[in-house]
Amino acid sequence: MQDEIFAGRLKNWKSEGKLTAFNLACVAEALDTVKRLSDQNIGGETVEKRLGEYKSWDPDILKVDKDVENGYWKRLEESGTPFTFLSEEAGEVEINPEAKAEKHFVVCDPFDGSYLFKHGIPAFWYSSLALYNADLKPVCCAVGDCFPRVIAFANEQGAFIAELDGDQLLHRVKLDKQYRESMGRPDVTKMAGASIESYAMKPAKFLMPLVDEYRDLLKPFKFINPNGGPYGFVDVAEGKIDCYFARQQPFVDVFSGIYIAQQAGAVVTDFDGNDVEFVAEEQTVWDVVATTNQTLHEQVLSAIADCRRQKTDF
Repeated sequence: MQDEIFAGRLKNWKSEGKLTAFNLACVAEALDTVKRLSDQNIGGETVEKRLGEYKSWDPDILKVDKDVENGYWKRLEESGTPFTFLSEEAGEVEINPEAKAEKHFVVCDPFDGSYLFKHGIPAFWYSSLALYNADLKPVCCAVGDCFPRVIAFANEQGAFIAELDGDQLLHRVKLDKQYRESMGRPDVTKMAGASIESYAMKPAKFLMPLVDEYRDLLKPFKFINPNGGPYGFVDVAEGKIDCYFARQQPFVDVFSGIYIAQQAGAVVTDFDGNDVEFVAEEQTVWDVVATTNQTLHEQVLSAIADCRRQKTDF
């Protein structure tokens, strides 16, 4: 049954392009897996432990993480295309290395929201997958939100969002400045009155360092969403949030979703104002800021520099 649904999605979504259709079908199947586990009240049990320094502060790998990752892995193998698979759980794995075709890199955050899932908190559950070509340039990416069952995605044609209904993508719209304005979310060009998103749900690892290092940057903002990960870039692309402040975020969280913000016309740089270039190292962490407009972006970069100077002076 799952194979039939997957095949139907590939067929129905081929107008998006072959790789984009594949990307979308994989993420749609991931949302199905999460729903099935949640409905059965399973998936929160620990099945493996991470070894080494990478994410030593969060060593548990849950069944939901592993099942979704295995689903991606299965579809990548079936495709017959050579991939370097870069994932939060598996690390770096070569898939179909003997295949005679152009190699792609795949960045996967199988399931974002593991702690919330384990504790039965139905919020901030996401899954994401992105493809990069042999020259390390983005080809397509998709990020699924498990609750409204929507998928945001991007390719060379732009950034889009649609509702998942079986093997159909409904109400597909392009994410750009015009969309944001049509939804009553025009550019906010001053930090005072704007909204910011930055991951803060783990106090010792993220919340306290965020406040300690960037207190003065945070103060002017009217509202903070304490989420992060790949969907942070979607929130900016949609205009739901004016600034995504991704401090020390894992590689898979950044590069499985960043292309959506870029293709939606958001301004995306590192904390020094440089372009964010893909580097195939899955255990790295990144400082990235994405905003809906250049004016706000420059203010945020200036505030980052001020906070850094204060820390150095102290």
